[in-house]
Amino acid sequence: MKLTRKFYQPALALLFVVAFGTVSAQAQKGADEKVVLPPSPSPPLAQAPLLPLPVKPVADTLAPAGWTRYEVGEPALFSLLLPAEPGASAERVDVMHGVLLAVRTYMSPTDSGVYGATYVDDLPAATMNEMSKRTFFEGFVKGFAEGFEREMKTHGATGTLQMSEQRTATMSGLAGYEQDFSFDKLQGRVRLVFDGGRAYAVLAFWNALSSNSERNTFFESLKVNRKR
Repeated sequence: MKLTRKFYQPALALLFVVAFGTVSAQAQKGADEKVVLPPSPSPPLAQAPLLPLPVKPVADTLAPAGWTRYEVGEPALFSLLLPAEPGASAERVDVMHGVLLAVRTYMSPTDSGVYGATYVDDLPAATMNEMSKRTFFEGFVKGFAEGFEREMKTHGATGTLQMSEQRTATMSGLAGYEQDFSFDKLQGRVRLVFDGGRAYAVLAFWNALSSNSERNTFFESLKVNRKR
């Protein structure tokens, strides 16, 4: 099945809404295991519009042909290599008991797949242990994968989503988790790391036009500005 950019853009917007819709249920599981989360922000802050952070291209001599490094934020919060200027979205997500997260997503489609990142802020860092981090990651991946499969099938694809074992991972000196999945001839990966009250997810799904070199360069390209 050949997917076009016309398909990628609207599908991705839906996929990430679905992904974080599932995090709420996973967070509830964490609550049953006595993960304590703080109360929500005050109403004025909670209801303030959330906008995507600005994105700009920057020089990177190690970027593969056709790829560019993009900085997100002013000053920059993080940067990564992408095949095209990313589309951006932002929303506040109520994951549990009024705990609101600021979620910003930046995605770039190309002929070989879709590549991008999700930046999550306002995590309850003081109360998040490894169990709650893993629960958050599981909810993120499960929602993304299920939404991906559902959206693919609405466009006529057949097959079953296959998930790999979770494994620990690092990016930009930060620790977290990653997981691979496949659907028909498409492959995908989500890698997510934590930095206090923030999380950074680098994720992609790709077809046979993608190379190992291209993917490895992409997944290792995240640079987090921890001095901000």
